[in-house]
Amino acid sequence: MRKNSKLHNFINTAFFTINDELHYRSFYVLTLISVLFVFMLRGCFSSDMFVNGERVDSLTVGWHASIFAFHAISAAGVLIAVLLSMRLFRRDRENGMAAAILSKPVSRVQYLLGKTAGIFLLSYGLTFILHLTVYLIMLLNTGGKIVWFLPASLIVSLNILFAVAAVSLFTLFMSDVIAAILGLGIAAGSFVIDSFHVLSNSRMIRSVMGSSSTEQAGESIWAILWPKLTALQYYATSLIQDTGFKSPGPLHPAVNIAIYSVLCYALLIWRFNREEIQ
Repeated sequence: MRKNSKLHNFINTAFFTINDELHYRSFYVLTLISVLFVFMLRGCFSSDMFVNGERVDSLTVGWHASIFAFHAISAAGVLIAVLLSMRLFRRDRENGMAAAILSKPVSRVQYLLGKTAGIFLLSYGLTFILHLTVYLIMLLNTGGKIVWFLPASLIVSLNILFAVAAVSLFTLFMSDVIAAILGLGIAAGSFVIDSFHVLSNSRMIRSVMGSSSTEQAGESIWAILWPKLTALQYYATSLIQDTGFKSPGPLHPAVNIAIYSVLCYALLIWRFNREEIQ
């Protein structure tokens, strides 16, 4: 009975969080911008192009457009998660909802996990729908089927989980805006570090800079320990493209992000249990 009660409280809190966010115009604005972006790419899936005087068929163009869209949508999912997480607890505190929920037989851990799960499901749900839309546009307009496209989307959901946990944790120590900026800063740092790793392993860059200099730059401790958000996206696209992937550190990006997510959740629970809620 206790397990069923805990699960029931968790599901109710998550559902309440999703329903609460759907009452705010900002979520629909983000959704509209994302949908417009996807539909702007429709032309890439239904026409041929000429590159350096050579004709490129719509299937090839659509393939590259799908990869670009996958990266853009995955990054947008992290952005949406950051923006929704930055106000996760403040709103409930201000309107007294947190105190009302916790006055019932709902523990702080159940409340916390339910709230963050709601934001994760909302953020990744939109991300997955956009990925699915790109997949269907590619399939219907060109006949090309990208087998690993949707499984790769599930892999990058770890990035959204980390963003929710990290920004929610930051809001307990600093203002919402600063917490969001810090979360976006971590993502931006990952983009720079992981993109440099990919470029440094290309043949052209190695021939210009030399293999020893690029290896030393990629082996710095801070670069190895940094959350591998972009590296995880590169790994996901390597599955889509069926190409090799070299991890930018001793840990696989998926393991790296999973560890950081668990750490953020542990600190979040520890800190939230010490918060005074009125």
